[in-house]
Amino acid sequence: MAESTKRIVRTGRIYHVQVADTTYRTFIWQNGVGFCGRVEDHPQVPQCRGRTVIIVRDQLSKALAASLKE
Repeated sequence: MAESTKRIVRTGRIYHVQVADTTYRTFIWQNGVGFCGRVEDHPQVPQCRGRTVIIVRDQLSKALAASLKE
């Protein structure tokens, strides 16, 4: 099978979160009635989903803090 070369373009916003005295960028976009988000330049942190931007931002902060402790 041929691999798809189709690009996905998401429209969202960059939010800054501070974990352990360092500021990180998160990208959060709307997906249907909910929101999804990821931490920029940190692929080890899994994407998070939630009903609001605030919930997704908090989940990303906690996941980033957990990944930095490892």
